[in-house]
Amino acid sequence: MNLLTDPWVPVQDASKTVLISLQDVLTSDEDHQIVLPRDDMELACLQLLICLTQVLFLPEDSGAWKRRIKTPLDADEYKAGIERYIDWFDLNHPEWPFMQSRGVSAKKVTPIQKILIGLPAGTSSHAFFNGPGEIGQVSQSVAAISLFNMANNYSYGGGIKEGLRVVSQKSPITTLMSGHMLRRTIWFNVLHKESLLNIMPDYDRLKENDNPVWVEPIKPKSTFHAHEIGLIRGLFWQPAHIELAFSSGGECDLLGVNTQDALVSGFCIEKFGSYKTGGFDVEGRWIHPHSPRVLDLKKGEMKYLSFTTTAPAWTQLDHLLLESKDDKQGYIPAEVVRQFKRDLMQSDQLIVGGYRNKQASILQRRHELFPLRPGWDKNGQLFSQFVRMTLEIKTLLRNKLYGFAKSAGVPGLHDQAEAIYYHQSEPLIHQTLREIDWSKPGDRLRNLSNDLVDLSWRIFEQVARPYAHEPGMIKALAVARTTLGRAFRKLRET
Repeated sequence: MNLLTDPWVPVQDASKTVLISLQDVLTSDEDHQIVLPRDDMELACLQLLICLTQVLFLPEDSGAWKRRIKTPLDADEYKAGIERYIDWFDLNHPEWPFMQSRGVSAKKVTPIQKILIGLPAGTSSHAFFNGPGEIGQVSQSVAAISLFNMANNYSYGGGIKEGLRVVSQKSPITTLMSGHMLRRTIWFNVLHKESLLNIMPDYDRLKENDNPVWVEPIKPKSTFHAHEIGLIRGLFWQPAHIELAFSSGGECDLLGVNTQDALVSGFCIEKFGSYKTGGFDVEGRWIHPHSPRVLDLKKGEMKYLSFTTTAPAWTQLDHLLLESKDDKQGYIPAEVVRQFKRDLMQSDQLIVGGYRNKQASILQRRHELFPLRPGWDKNGQLFSQFVRMTLEIKTLLRNKLYGFAKSAGVPGLHDQAEAIYYHQSEPLIHQTLREIDWSKPGDRLRNLSNDLVDLSWRIFEQVARPYAHEPGMIKALAVARTTLGRAFRKLRET
């Protein structure tokens, strides 16, 4: 299967899933919708489509980019754009299989389910209602998306070097802008050259020898600088020595579609990790266009934002969309978001996705869509105020319950309240984002504040109710209720 010429993109067609080609997507204004049984795989498929389009059809400037968004490619343009790269994106190429290494030495073939992030393999039983061996064979389409997803958005572990975006085994947040059709969404997230130079100043020099890892393998015991990694090599970085194992055709266990092409039942993988064990070292950080960054201003270090707590994505919306800094940290949105804000400036939606993980274990899959009303890009201070206000109310609730729980000897009430607040406030946050007028947001923000205060009171009473009639806790509860009321009254007055 060749990603540039063959049908591999799973989309909805009436009541069934069909596979279409990258050319079908980019040369048509048909409203295709990616469809996979898992939202993280849908996001990985979209990200793969964006990366392919980025390297094949890089627009020269903002004007060319906007024309690409407006008008589909014609067949001749598409053919000319892929001609140089066809051999590099063949999943079973005899010499350069896509994101793989030929001749991998492994004692056994690992079941293909293990490359689907978060699904158990072997005797493991840790995540997401799936059993070991549930996925026994997948289409080449699913295999290609999974290879890309694992290398870019997660860490293989087990002696395999982390990907360019994975820092200390923390999976990165991906942020993309969403349009009303798949083709436009792809182009919304393709950088034109002027934007690309913001994060890759040496692009013109690097492109002369920019070969993907599976064409020009990483040399064992090599050390190199991240800023010397080119666009293709970085977007399709593969830190692992991995090779797919094919079986006969049949039905894909994930998509449920039949194919005459060979299916993929497993893969071979070998350790290629630290410098000392024959791996490699990368000095510095390669700046990925799909990831928001955070800077440690004291240490002068950069890493990618990641999900490290159960807090929902909206709690970081200002950091995902706006550049900011405080005494300790600076935040920079993904370059695709910065370009959209700078050069297009229209209302649309923000896609946020990623994993919350603890080493090799996936604790949560994250995939959310946030509406962005006109003016969000011009009213950054008000947008930040919106996020801070929602968190301030949560913090007041948490702190008062923490004090009550400590004096009453009942640990964990504040954590329980915080989890309920996050869950029950989310509809209010999304409603506000859908309805707010950022040119005059005062009334809408006051309404949200009042709604969140009322919600917090209900949560306080719900959590504290079991202890309301215990003699030893009546005084502590009264103090917590009084001080919380005073804090909320002060908040309403501001």
